[in-house]
Amino acid sequence: MKQKTFFTHALLLLIAMLLPVHGSFAAGAMNVDDADLLGENKCQLETWNTFNRGSTERWLNPSCNLTGNLEVSWGNAWQRDGRGLFLSGSQLQAKTLFQKLDPNGYGMGLLVGAGKQIDSDDEVRQRSWNYFAKLLTTFSFRDNDVLLHTNLGFNRIGKDKTTQLTWGIGNETVLTEKLTFIAEVFGANKGKPSYHGGIRTILIPEYVEMDLTYGNTFGVETKDRFVVLGLRFISPEF
Repeated sequence: MKQKTFFTHALLLLIAMLLPVHGSFAAGAMNVDDADLLGENKCQLETWNTFNRGSTERWLNPSCNLTGNLEVSWGNAWQRDGRGLFLSGSQLQAKTLFQKLDPNGYGMGLLVGAGKQIDSDDEVRQRSWNYFAKLLTTFSFRDNDVLLHTNLGFNRIGKDKTTQLTWGIGNETVLTEKLTFIAEVFGANKGKPSYHGGIRTILIPEYVEMDLTYGNTFGVETKDRFVVLGLRFISPEF
């Protein structure tokens, strides 16, 4: 009965996320990755809406850890242009650990991936491929109540045929039993960095979480601002 109730709640939340949302902004996932993995023989589904100025992007990102030290995810994004709804991006990535994260210790890992990007000007849709890798580090404080993440890597941008060095610093701080503050600053060796932060709440312990965050680029007033509303569904171990 409890398992049936869990899947009923999860399905209703997922449907709510996928319905059209009317408003100025919506949501997106965190850019900085942690040096940690899903539990072995577990999967999760992350879904979020990102409302930028003038556009809306919807993501579905399933991932699984079937070996114990390799988490693989495949995310897809949809947007609308003058010709209707289209697949604006698809990303495949894998993450593994060199050092497991323990309470009050640190973890280290590597993330690599490739993504197809589709840009639209309402008449022409142009496809390009990006390739990226990041060295991940997470430091634990206060028995995992405070986590500090650092990322250092590169991003090969197919559209511009350029390679950028990328970096990021993130933080998770537990405020209450069901509420966590999350924040990050990230950027590249070219251009201005961005900031992104908000709250994460537990809707169903161990199974469903929700993020509500806001972000922007430093020094551009409101031009690049966005709001993210995301859900994370975690499966039982199988």
